[in-house]
Amino acid sequence: MIDAHLHFWDADHAVHDWPDDVATPLRRGFAPADLEPGRKRAGVRSAVLMQSRNDAAESIHFADLAARNGFIGALVGWVDLTDPDGLDAALDQLAVCGKLRGIRHLINFEPDPDWLRQDTVKASIARLADRALVLDLVPTDDARFDAVLDAAARHPGLSVVVDHMGRPPVGAPLGAWGARIRRAASLPNVAIKLSVGLDVLRGWRWDTDALRPYADHLLDCFGASRVMAASNWPVVTAAAPSYEAVWQALDALVAGLSLDERRAVMGRTAARIFDIRDAGDAWEVMP
Repeated sequence: MIDAHLHFWDADHAVHDWPDDVATPLRRGFAPADLEPGRKRAGVRSAVLMQSRNDAAESIHFADLAARNGFIGALVGWVDLTDPDGLDAALDQLAVCGKLRGIRHLINFEPDPDWLRQDTVKASIARLADRALVLDLVPTDDARFDAVLDAAARHPGLSVVVDHMGRPPVGAPLGAWGARIRRAASLPNVAIKLSVGLDVLRGWRWDTDALRPYADHLLDCFGASRVMAASNWPVVTAAAPSYEAVWQALDALVAGLSLDERRAVMGRTAARIFDIRDAGDAWEVMP
């Protein structure tokens, strides 16, 4: 299996403004060695290391981790998308690790919901497409989701990945979220991660049955070939008892699919979109 979304940070980079109720377990360093026991028990062969801050120093640190840890199959880093003139140099610095596959900007930290529509940002996104890099985004509200989909439509040659199921309204009708997911799926260059995001920082506790209707909608709209399982570790530790428990829950959400479809969601989709090499038989699924 391939984990399409996890993070590491050390004491120098763990500068996150966590809500008070999750501050204690998350305000510490998380290194590859901390993940290793759970990763082996879960059967995760490879992973996509994701930026967690809009910060160049963190991404340079992550590029070093990617170079030194074989199980990290891809890096999604951060560069300043408002600086198209400096973009190539910044990308080249991260690409030295040999695993740079995409860029993410946490658009929820931008007060302007139209941030992605700025001319400088649009120019940088076009350059990402030229370099065959993925644009990875997590829309945190309807306006930002629309901006993400506009960016995908504007750049049909760009691979766009939506994080954390596009933040479904767990416990409520599919509503506007369901319509946007269907619109997103109509764009062939968009894929989506089967994972949970900011909700785990707001008191939500993992509930596989509660997620099921939203996971089913994702799979119905996108198909298994554009859905990828992801843990969001270590953030998800605020909601789930262990790393392997997350993978058991993700596997349960796709249990009704065919074996080939399960293999796609649990690894093959991520391997293709993030160009993960030398992952071995990474798409084996739980027995």
